[in-house]
Amino acid sequence: MKTTWTAHEVAQAVGAETKGEWVATGVSKDSRELNPGDLFIALKGPKVEGTDYVASALEAGAAGAIVDRIPTGYEKDSRLILVKDTFQALNDLAKAARARSKAKIIAITGSFGKTGTKDATSLLLSHFGSVQASERSFNNHWGVPFTVSNISPKLDFGVIEIGMNHAGEIAPLSRVARPDVALITTIREMHIEHMGSLENIAAEKSEIFAGMAEGGTAILNRDDLMFPKVHAAAKAKKLKVITFGTHKEADCRLVKCTIDEGWLWAEAMVDKTLFTYRIPVVGEHWALNSLGVLGVIKALGLDVIEASKVFLKLVLPEGRGVQHQVNFKQGKITIIDESYNAGPDSMKAALKVLGTLVPAGTGKRIAILGDMRELGPKAQEIHEGLKTDLIANKVDLVFTCGEKMEHLHRSLPEKMRGAHALEVADLIPSVVRCVQPGDIIMIKGSKGQYAHRGRMYAFVEALLNLDHKASAVGI
Repeated sequence: MKTTWTAHEVAQAVGAETKGEWVATGVSKDSRELNPGDLFIALKGPKVEGTDYVASALEAGAAGAIVDRIPTGYEKDSRLILVKDTFQALNDLAKAARARSKAKIIAITGSFGKTGTKDATSLLLSHFGSVQASERSFNNHWGVPFTVSNISPKLDFGVIEIGMNHAGEIAPLSRVARPDVALITTIREMHIEHMGSLENIAAEKSEIFAGMAEGGTAILNRDDLMFPKVHAAAKAKKLKVITFGTHKEADCRLVKCTIDEGWLWAEAMVDKTLFTYRIPVVGEHWALNSLGVLGVIKALGLDVIEASKVFLKLVLPEGRGVQHQVNFKQGKITIIDESYNAGPDSMKAALKVLGTLVPAGTGKRIAILGDMRELGPKAQEIHEGLKTDLIANKVDLVFTCGEKMEHLHRSLPEKMRGAHALEVADLIPSVVRCVQPGDIIMIKGSKGQYAHRGRMYAFVEALLNLDHKASAVGI
């Protein structure tokens, strides 16, 4: 469902003037990706001056553009709206979009599982009405207002992912989104280097409640160590609370989950009703993710059991567990693409998935692991600690990449130790030489400074290139 902005609506929202009579049918910040009819916002970046791309945006069909200076040759162009600060204009436009929309807004944060949970929530809500959601992982200071500014006035549901790296980042984004429902998936040690403690991370994640009105609903993980802290924060905002997890007091309780032939079967209890549903994934962590999603459905007063049936259609986000089958020599190899990002708990969950799969013939379970970042003084201990999970999940061979993963490499038994390198490109040849038919290979590591795909995706690409007929499965 497309949004619409007249030139005068845009000008009013951002406190500017216009003589334009155009109508925009979307909002874009990238001249390479905009659709004809979009409003282009010329944002500044560390290395990018958005106004330099206004001509390209207009040539690509932009209906108008918000700029902080008028490019030469466009002095009388009524398609341009001049402001002092284009980033502030983006936020002002987002707030105007939120104010005019009657959509129920669901905001999702947490230490891991945000994007998959966001996608699953969007999928289930689409069964009940129109939905717009954050693209990819647009969850930061520009991604959230960009998503909100594209919300249509006639939309039924908006699903917005909110992330953080440092203290003070979530509250402003919550005030832009003004969620009706907020879901916190987990509180873990991601970003602890910047945050200092798990308690501080919990306090920052609780800031997702900052933009919520009294009577909104918080969906909280009852199993989480930081549950008491986030629960207290929700109550302080006078929010309703719905809990999920395996805890006997959870409102959406996981009773049992099993993995069978590429499917996760979950048995759940919600409102004293026991029911079963299945998801086309093999990660047990998805059972808890799904209960959080059903908590959202419950909070909105929708049919939880009916919604659970829609999990059948779930497609995993790129880089977050998608499996590929690749024809190789006289057999096949399986690639588990977890390359987008990594933290201690998501790493353990991915290794558990690898452990549930059985290699064909003489194949091996192989893990290709990159550094987990922002772990502070505990970094060496956490990396070395993965040895226990690797052994428990019967991983045969481990390739490691990065300065911090060298700690794990040195701690491994010799028979499990594959090659190690500081750079991805230097390790790829060793991985490719080692692969044999029947192998199951899982790739995971922190995204770092890479924009769209994590740096570890290069391993996935190299393995997929072993056979151009590779196909995605198990999604």
